[in-house]
Amino acid sequence: MQTNNIKLLLKNQWFHLIISLCWLIIGIILRTTNLADKSASSIEIATLGYSLGHSFFDLPLDQIITLNQLLSPLQFESTSTATDVIHQLLREDTHPPLYFVLNHLWFNLFSTDGEIVSLWVGRSLSAILGVATIIAIFGLGWLAFSPLVGHIAATLMAISPYGIYLAQESRHHTLTILWIIASITCLIAIVPYLKEQRIFPTWLGAIWITINSLGIATHYIFILVLATEGLVIGGFWLKDIQNRFQSYWWRIYLVALGTFISCLVWLPVVINATNNQLTGWISTSFDLDEFWYPIPRLLGWILTMVWLLPIEGTSLFVTILSGVTLLVALVWVAPNLWRGGKAQMNDIQNRLSFQIFVSFFVGAIALFLVIIYGMGRDLSLAARYQFVYFPIVIILLAAILAKCWNNSENQTEVEKVVPDKQTSQTKKEKTIKKNLIITSAISMIVSNLKPINKRVVIVVLLIGLWGGLTVVNNYGYQRSRRADLLVEQIKTKSKAALLVATTYQTHAEIRALIALGLELKRQEQKTSISEFFQPRFILVKRQQNQKLTPDSNFAKFLSKTSRPIDLWGVNFKVEADELENFNCRKYSGFKPKVNGYRYRLYHCR
Repeated sequence: MQTNNIKLLLKNQWFHLIISLCWLIIGIILRTTNLADKSASSIEIATLGYSLGHSFFDLPLDQIITLNQLLSPLQFESTSTATDVIHQLLREDTHPPLYFVLNHLWFNLFSTDGEIVSLWVGRSLSAILGVATIIAIFGLGWLAFSPLVGHIAATLMAISPYGIYLAQESRHHTLTILWIIASITCLIAIVPYLKEQRIFPTWLGAIWITINSLGIATHYIFILVLATEGLVIGGFWLKDIQNRFQSYWWRIYLVALGTFISCLVWLPVVINATNNQLTGWISTSFDLDEFWYPIPRLLGWILTMVWLLPIEGTSLFVTILSGVTLLVALVWVAPNLWRGGKAQMNDIQNRLSFQIFVSFFVGAIALFLVIIYGMGRDLSLAARYQFVYFPIVIILLAAILAKCWNNSENQTEVEKVVPDKQTSQTKKEKTIKKNLIITSAISMIVSNLKPINKRVVIVVLLIGLWGGLTVVNNYGYQRSRRADLLVEQIKTKSKAALLVATTYQTHAEIRALIALGLELKRQEQKTSISEFFQPRFILVKRQQNQKLTPDSNFAKFLSKTSRPIDLWGVNFKVEADELENFNCRKYSGFKPKVNGYRYRLYHCR
């Protein structure tokens, strides 16, 4: 008998392993498909440059430079060290160095001296860490609820449009998500000790502090995760306030102190980051008619963590059809999800874990609203900031779907039992009629108030997979700067020597110009170099009142250089009539804007 039980256990373990590998393979395929096809965003350029230990301020201003000079911050040099990475990052940027150092070591494995680092290599580390989040969320779901929740959570993470979007960017978000999952896992493991008024192991507290420290060293917004965890623990503390000086609470205080000290190390950098020009774009003073905008934006980001259909780079008809499809599916699924959530909340065995995740989600959204409306920092403007509560959305939905899947099975068993009880009482006609009436009534009620069934779970996952394919094929979560579209315009419209001019304010403009240059370089590998007329670039210091002063280097260049020239003003803050004084006439044959770039073409003859 014992041997049979062991065999059954091993069989179950192999089953879980095989199923987990399936989700993992799906996640790998989705995250590596078209990984290097999309053009680089300016924030990816920052990641690549700083990971190589380079500065963006080494590029000269008001001087004509070549494409290779422009791309020099992306050139791999084996002499660069991790110390260079940390130095340049803390001097010029607003992010902690852990991911950039890891990325630096990653580049050393796959790059050679003098080459421009490839986007595939640059994004592959983030993609690998994104795959690791599938494993991590599976473990969290299993620990907090059950193997079924773990499998559904892993599936949702594998196909998540938002998760794929983050994994296919050369950024530190997927590593931060791993720390979030690990920190929440520690919280889930420790709360039962608090409920039972027992001291949790010292090693568990030490691991929690270490994870929190690494989270802060990866992304400063991880502070919001810690604050939300503090709110969750604070709720349990208030319920047990009479025992606040007991030894098990002192262990929590020590963990909080250790985490606080790890945050203090970065305090000067965080303060500098909040006042930095690079983060000023999220500063917001709401007009009355815009006051409510962050709410639907947050709801939209939450929805697209699981569901997304083609809405970018498609025709208006396809966009509307996708929106209507999502709305209809949401209306159909939402009531069932609500009932599934209530069923999970009423489950005594899993109630505590579910309450923790719900509390974390509510607390995180509350903190976001406080920051948006109280501090005037609109974190809803960018999808990437929503990773704070992304794993929680996945776990909560997985727990609800798992409960509903089980409810479907339980309901089927009940429906099979009822007729058996009815048919066993065939001796008395009145009893038969009575049972038939009761059974019919119950069947009607069940059919109308039926909880989520397996079909709903399957529909949620299928639309989620469709969303993942949408992102992979660039019909959703497109790059904020579409350098590829601008390059297409340049290739189509330019017929003479090419000069690209950008007005310099911060190194955000430098990064945007480098992103354009990198896309030109990538296109060179696909077509003839002569098509681009050996492009040249210039970073122009901002002109007062957008007037081109005669003594500026740019004005002198326009006066002396040979013609013809096709001048592309990309995010160029100079009035068109100023350029006409140098016989540069504006071309008006196209719409002067693509994602992240405002541009004008001037024919200088």
